[in-house]
Amino acid sequence: MDFKQLEYIVTVADERKLLSAAEKLYISSSALSQHVTKLENELGTSLFKRSKSGWILTRAGQIYVEMAENAMDISIQTAT
Repeated sequence: MDFKQLEYIVTVADERKLLSAAEKLYISSSALSQHVTKLENELGTSLFKRSKSGWILTRAGQIYVEMAENAMDISIQTAT
């Protein structure tokens, strides 16, 4: 499991704007978009509905983000 990828998706979901998420993650917006698109292709479903007003989670995206947050929490708990 790639925790960087989980962090990317959670951050985009939280920020709802690709540029804001990219700035927070210290990567370019195009690189972040490529990571999201690659994951969506691997999963075979869209995680976000993209619009000019922002990126909104699809139902699949909501499920993925919930799982990602749980996995990140478990990782933090076991590291301490």
